[in-house]
Amino acid sequence: MPDIYQYIYLSPHYDDAVLSCGGSIHHYSQAGQMALVITIFAAPPDAADPLSPYAAGMHARWGTPADAVAARQAEDRAAMHILGADYLRLKFLDCIYRGEPDEGHWFYNRDEDIFGSLHPSDVPLVGQIVEAVLELAPLGESTLLVAPLGVGHHVDHQLTRAAAHRLQQMGCRLAFYEDYPYADPYFAGRYPYPLVEALQAQAALNLQPQVQYLTEADMSAKIAAVRAYASQLDVLFDGPDAAAERLREYALSVGQGRPAERIWIPSAPAQG
Repeated sequence: MPDIYQYIYLSPHYDDAVLSCGGSIHHYSQAGQMALVITIFAAPPDAADPLSPYAAGMHARWGTPADAVAARQAEDRAAMHILGADYLRLKFLDCIYRGEPDEGHWFYNRDEDIFGSLHPSDVPLVGQIVEAVLELAPLGESTLLVAPLGVGHHVDHQLTRAAAHRLQQMGCRLAFYEDYPYADPYFAGRYPYPLVEALQAQAALNLQPQVQYLTEADMSAKIAAVRAYASQLDVLFDGPDAAAERLREYALSVGQGRPAERIWIPSAPAQG
């Protein structure tokens, strides 16, 4: 692992940074600018703890009923290899596992919950994520930390964004990526809290767009990397072919006819 990375991506789950920024990650890698992807909610649940009915249902939808996290880790390794990125995994539980399983109580028990408000018991996670990133990530003055904007309002994305805000207040350079697929207008009927609302919520930062145009090699690598997350393709896209189509269409819309990805750079000082 290098002493310092030029780009560090905070990915709430195993696929988020690749879905949103995979083309840019590949582009930078090909230019010799190494990127590190830090997956925040990467820990497996305790094997002795029961799963909630909701989590068990999610595992079934993913086609990974036996050991979902191990399957997703294998997918992630393949995706990182395709993009030429390094990766780091933090030991926080995905929202579908958080709660008090010994008492049969979980914080998030349906789709509406995970795209809603944070459970009060989750709030301390923000500080814990900040501490873990500062302890483990090779950050330098030139490092750009790229975090989810929070489009879609997924609770794990909210927590990651809040941690990124604190890191910015501590002096880290920060940008936000458009959480995909939540940012794609094609899915507007499926997910709440579209891009325009996420941008309005961060209005105090006076965010400015920065577009990274992608080569065909970048776009192809991104599609291949997304397809490596096989457990997620039917859930997110209705299959691998639909994934490729949507990724290309959104990239072309961002670049106004050229494939591109977009991040948002704060131009106002961090709010303390």
